[in-house]
Amino acid sequence: MSGFGLGTEFLSMLSPPWEALKDYDNTKPHNEQPASVPQIFRDALSVREEVYGQQGVPLDAEVDEDDKRSWHWVVYASVASTSSPPPEDLSNGTNATSASKAEEERRRSATAQRVPVGTIRLIPPPHGSNKYIKTALPKEGDKHPDADPPPSSNAQANVVRKHPTEPYIKLGRLAVLAPYRSLGLSKLLINTAIDFAAKNPEHIRPPPSPAGVELAKTLGKDVEDSVAWKGLCMVHAQVSVESLWKKYGFSEELMDENGEVEITREERWDEEGMEHMGMWKRIKVDNPGRL
Repeated sequence: MSGFGLGTEFLSMLSPPWEALKDYDNTKPHNEQPASVPQIFRDALSVREEVYGQQGVPLDAEVDEDDKRSWHWVVYASVASTSSPPPEDLSNGTNATSASKAEEERRRSATAQRVPVGTIRLIPPPHGSNKYIKTALPKEGDKHPDADPPPSSNAQANVVRKHPTEPYIKLGRLAVLAPYRSLGLSKLLINTAIDFAAKNPEHIRPPPSPAGVELAKTLGKDVEDSVAWKGLCMVHAQVSVESLWKKYGFSEELMDENGEVEITREERWDEEGMEHMGMWKRIKVDNPGRL
């Protein structure tokens, strides 16, 4: 792969593109973006636009400020020749007449014989509050399904909640085209992203600057706990796909190795009529950095 991309023939990774997305126009679809936007990112958006578009997510809400600092993975399927039968899920007698415009566009724009069919992103720390969410009203907040929750309006004052003070990664924008959802691609994408993070903690959370160390000390925080990434992962998921994330070890309430509650369950919230939840997991990190 050229540019920022790395990967195999059917799975590609894009490192945080940063300035390469400065000309991205969120009022236009992926196939109308300038050539300066990495092809892998445009491939990821081709999948995200179709999957989340079907859920009512506006085009201008698809790309956010986290995309430029995230790692992105795209899984591809080989394009069958015109003389070959379509994939089983497409060969139901309607494929020839009902193929979506997005699918046709993907096939036209795919390089060689590859078509992007699935994607995921990994957002490194830090994670602040979501600036798009100003109220608990769906129409006033971030319209994307994996958005952060709005500020709680009915928090129980007598409930002690434990939230992480250490850095964590966030997986999101997981999307697989409908005809390919029985092929284990979600598993491939999730495991690939987690494995990358586990093997590259220095990329997830680089060593702090002297100023960062001093700031942590000034705030009275344990320096290592404040700046070192030690394998904490989270997702904000639709409740309807809770079972998917549970299969990969995520849970609403994170327990430590002694069976004590490490992170308490947060309140569920509604976005665009869909109930959402936060889920957590801790993974083993290869050679975690030490200060």
